[in-house]
Amino acid sequence: MKTRNLLGGVIVAAAMALGLIACSNAVKDPKYERNPNPRQKYVVTAKVDGAPGPFRVATASVQYKIGPTQQCMPPAEPISGTFPTPDRASVSLQVRKLSESEFQFDFYLDAMAAKDYFGRGVCNWRVEGVNLTLRPTGVPEERKFSAYMSGTDFPWIDPLVLYARREAYGAPRERAYDIAEDALKKEWAVTRYGSDVTKFLTITMEARESGSGH
Repeated sequence: MKTRNLLGGVIVAAAMALGLIACSNAVKDPKYERNPNPRQKYVVTAKVDGAPGPFRVATASVQYKIGPTQQCMPPAEPISGTFPTPDRASVSLQVRKLSESEFQFDFYLDAMAAKDYFGRGVCNWRVEGVNLTLRPTGVPEERKFSAYMSGTDFPWIDPLVLYARREAYGAPRERAYDIAEDALKKEWAVTRYGSDVTKFLTITMEARESGSGH
């Protein structure tokens, strides 16, 4: 009797699992596409002041998010209520090194293709943020500096000045998760690290529209 009950429980559990799979709305790896002919080009220039030394390695990326609504995406999972289908895409950018303290890169507002990916209407995209990462030498154990321009502040009319601790320059990571020194707006940096501005370096980021075309 116990064996029969156990077997029955296994069968029910398997059936429930199959049912959940069948009911799943998720598209785990959507094949989002790049816009083959982007037009809305922006140029970002970043200048570092007050660093103890040069930054020899620079990388950048831009993250896009489906929006402003997500009605074009698969609905939430019927059981958990979550949206497991990714609604973001990241694009790596080529950085031009103007000097060891000044960098420049381009990105497009319309880099992602607006199309019907899920049969529920056209998915449009917006820029969620632009990130610049700087390293003194590029060795794995050193801390990197991360400067981020949020898409919520777009169109970035004024230059964005961010503050980071000078003491983090060239400093090794003390913990596995302590990989980045985030450059912060002044009010946040002062709140976190104190009001002595001499202990900060600044990263000034300025984004300007560059007309249409490549």
